[in-house]
Amino acid sequence: MYTCRYALVVEYVGTDFHGSQIQPDTRTVQEEIQKALTIYFKAPVKTVFSGRTDAGVHAKGQVLHFDIKNNDVDSNRFLYAINSILPDDISVSEIVEVNRSFHAQKSAAYRWYRYTIANRKYKNAFDSRILHERTKLDIDLINQALDSLTGEHDFSSFCSLKTSNPNKVCKLYYAKAHKDGDYIYIDLVANRFLYNMVRIIAGMILEIGRNKLTPQFAYELLISKNRTKAPKTASANALTLEFVGYKNKGFDNVVFNKTTLSEQLKDTQHAKK
Repeated sequence: MYTCRYALVVEYVGTDFHGSQIQPDTRTVQEEIQKALTIYFKAPVKTVFSGRTDAGVHAKGQVLHFDIKNNDVDSNRFLYAINSILPDDISVSEIVEVNRSFHAQKSAAYRWYRYTIANRKYKNAFDSRILHERTKLDIDLINQALDSLTGEHDFSSFCSLKTSNPNKVCKLYYAKAHKDGDYIYIDLVANRFLYNMVRIIAGMILEIGRNKLTPQFAYELLISKNRTKAPKTASANALTLEFVGYKNKGFDNVVFNKTTLSEQLKDTQHAKK
């Protein structure tokens, strides 16, 4: 029996996880998923994620792949069984058999993150997984600032000083904020993100929305390539990895054309022959 590669779409509430990537002596998403897969397949399983998420960050569309000597996986049976094994704060929504050339991280064309803010005077008991901001935020100022960040840039100013990755260049395809009632959603879509990048941008956006910084500050900070000039990093609990894309088209309106992993992989070089 030959080795097969499968891709999974995974959802999780990041509150009680120390990030997605497996680490010793702490609870992580990768560890829980690998344990569940090992139980299901009755053999050790190692996974590769599309990218890391920080402690406290959630996901609705995280993608991972793994290899196993089993080419006869029934998707419905698998989804029912694996979700009964996994803890309540993790679920798998899709499984797809893919070509061995597919790589969850290296094959990804873009990632979509959303930062959610409840912008009202009083908190809501159901908003524990988003940021509560009492000061009325100016959505127009926020979008002026976000516009100046789109394109391919060195995002050193928006990267944690703890990172060891020397490559700070990212291509930000889409950066917009929109308001729906009391909620403000900040959507960022890029080919890659640096450590803490979205949360640092969100922290700056909050100050601009409060009218404490001008929209021009965003571009000035960008070209300075100086992380120490950036405002406080926003909290992790309001950040969600919404989607990982594997089809290189429609970046301008990608967040409005969400498709499943199997649809993205259809008729591409990564799909099963």
